[in-house]
Amino acid sequence: MDFKWVVPDANFYSRKSKLKVNLSCSEPLDKAFYNYAIKYKTSASLLVDYLINGNDIRALDSYFFPLAFLYRHSIELVLKSICFKHIKDSKKGIEFLRKTFHNLGELFEMVKQLEVSILSDDADGIEWITNYFKSINEIDKESDSFRYPFSINFDREYSIKPIFNKQTHINLVAFANKMEVAYELLCDIYNSTFGSITDYIDLEPIFLEEGGHYHDQSVLGYKYSAYKFYLFTTAYTESADFLFKQIEKEEENVESLFLPMCYLFRNALELSLKETLVEECSYTFQEAIAHVHDKKHKVMGLWNLIKDEICEHANAPEGDSTTKDAGLYIKQINDFDGESDKFRYPVNKYLTYHFKNPKYLDVKHINLFFGEILSFLSGVNAMMSSHNEIKAEIEAEYRSEMMTDYYE
Repeated sequence: MDFKWVVPDANFYSRKSKLKVNLSCSEPLDKAFYNYAIKYKTSASLLVDYLINGNDIRALDSYFFPLAFLYRHSIELVLKSICFKHIKDSKKGIEFLRKTFHNLGELFEMVKQLEVSILSDDADGIEWITNYFKSINEIDKESDSFRYPFSINFDREYSIKPIFNKQTHINLVAFANKMEVAYELLCDIYNSTFGSITDYIDLEPIFLEEGGHYHDQSVLGYKYSAYKFYLFTTAYTESADFLFKQIEKEEENVESLFLPMCYLFRNALELSLKETLVEECSYTFQEAIAHVHDKKHKVMGLWNLIKDEICEHANAPEGDSTTKDAGLYIKQINDFDGESDKFRYPVNKYLTYHFKNPKYLDVKHINLFFGEILSFLSGVNAMMSSHNEIKAEIEAEYRSEMMTDYYE
């Protein structure tokens, strides 16, 4: 593999290769959401085929997180596309997004109100979807359980809770089948053909079913990694690289896979910055978690919190511009997608189209751009971790000597 590292004056919009994509969207809201759903579902299907048919146990475990997000997000997008077939008033549309947010259960309740005549053809199917989304909501109500290693709570002070607090062996085949069936059922509602699919009959409406063959299991909840960002950062980075390889293999995939690829990269960047902030910087636990909570998806804000400590650890020679170069990468990504929504949705929360004015991007360059900054941040985390371990050992030895002198 080619070594990747940040370079001076990197430009997010540079176009050098022939593999380009035109980001443009001005179609009706329902079609826009539906087309985004197809992109995320296609990405999920390719990734799960790779996991099930491959022989990489490590990938089976770690890639489950981005895979679950890709599938879940495709379903959220279809649900919203159905609702926007009926919601035409912009004020009502904004209120609809604010009220339902990422909640699949609430979104489907809205669908049931809007599509009464179509849904009457299959009461059992409606019950299955309802129970299935209820099961999903028990684990991932806000669409963040598979994007971050823990949730943040506040009650006088901040605390964190791992998503999986015990080792869980997920039946990956059953998981994928249910996601695929739920997606197809919703597509049938969107296309007014509901009632033609009965595959759900043999499937339990349980989100994370355990069991299955050893080579078809994703094992989650290792105690040593329950609060760690590294597993998530690596999984999102490598899954994005996987999608890019699928684009390289068949360039017609670019329309389907580019936006999901970019989101996976973008989330990996956010995770890596938070890894440095929480695990390697000198902030107290309360300070670090408060910053993570406050900055949310603002990668430039996260970078500003950690860049000085990176410089202190690096102790670079005078005139070295590496940290400044890295900051330019992050600033450009933040300027392009400051709310972490441009790669996920066709519009923002005010129903303004992200790409009403077309954006032309070089696919290979975008892959390289993200790869360079993520490689830099991975190196930073490794460097700071090593330094902190040495520092902890020195401090422990010093305390031991002080205690020995005290009792002599």
